[in-house]
Amino acid sequence: MKKIVALILAVVCAFSAMTVSAFAVAEETAETVVVTVGDTQFIFDKNTTEEFRNSFIEDYTNPGSDDGAATYGLMCTLFGHKYESTVITTITHKARATNPRCLRNTYNREVCSRCDHTQDTLIDATYITCC
Repeated sequence: MKKIVALILAVVCAFSAMTVSAFAVAEETAETVVVTVGDTQFIFDKNTTEEFRNSFIEDYTNPGSDDGAATYGLMCTLFGHKYESTVITTITHKARATNPRCLRNTYNREVCSRCDHTQDTLIDATYITCC
């Protein structure tokens, strides 16, 4: 039974990673990594891992797809979460018909270093002229 559950989880993880990476184009600069998916650009800090970037893009493009299940270790149960935060910027091109056409959102993603709990907060949403 455990092997079947592990196999199903492995297939789901592999499929979700392939769907994100199949449509993503990444560009690296000195300080940032820009991943383009469709009309949206995701701007990450250079130090973020590919797993972190794929996780955020998956959550952004498929909201509500997470079943809400999270593994809480004994440390989180006893002492609470230990969050590490990262600021992420998204630019959605052609979001409106008139100028300014593009929407820039800035998010703060907090990830617990003890378990897999994440928390996203929208910091700023501004329309900009970029295309």
